[in-house]
Amino acid sequence: MKCDEIKERFVELLYQEQGTPSASPELQAHIRSCPACQRELAGLKELQATLKLWGDEPPLRPTVIPRPEPALGRILFPFWRVVRYPAIAALVTLAFLGLSNAQIRWNRDGFSFTTGLRPQAVQASYYTKEEMKEILENVMNISRQDNFQMMQYMLGTLDSAHATELRAITRQIKESRSRN
Repeated sequence: MKCDEIKERFVELLYQEQGTPSASPELQAHIRSCPACQRELAGLKELQATLKLWGDEPPLRPTVIPRPEPALGRILFPFWRVVRYPAIAALVTLAFLGLSNAQIRWNRDGFSFTTGLRPQAVQASYYTKEEMKEILENVMNISRQDNFQMMQYMLGTLDSAHATELRAITRQIKESRSRN
């Protein structure tokens, strides 16, 4: 056997582990007879022993891998912490009102709120045409009074602005006459 072929089979001599072939008598005979292969095998065994002594070094500082946190999560989490209990209370209240057949009405009699386990018949309580006409006339009268007051204020403002401009123009005319 040639030394190159033997060097490829040094693994059989270096590692006595399960799954590696055991060294053949022919390989062992060549190693005993060849000083070059003996030196190389001895160097490999020394390297193997040194590597077994070598341990991992501890990191210089603790290694922390930051978890990316979604930007929306940072904004919504404090907001949800503040709003969650009122939101749950509102949801429970709405569910209760829905289950109890709540009816909320506002008409000429005022505001009314009724509940019951059985659905109630809806009573028609609408404004008549005359009542609607009266309500609209009242709104228009109030609106007219407010509009009249706003117009008076606007006219007063315009009059004072015109008076200020007239005084400025008069002053400029007097100054230009005195120069001539």
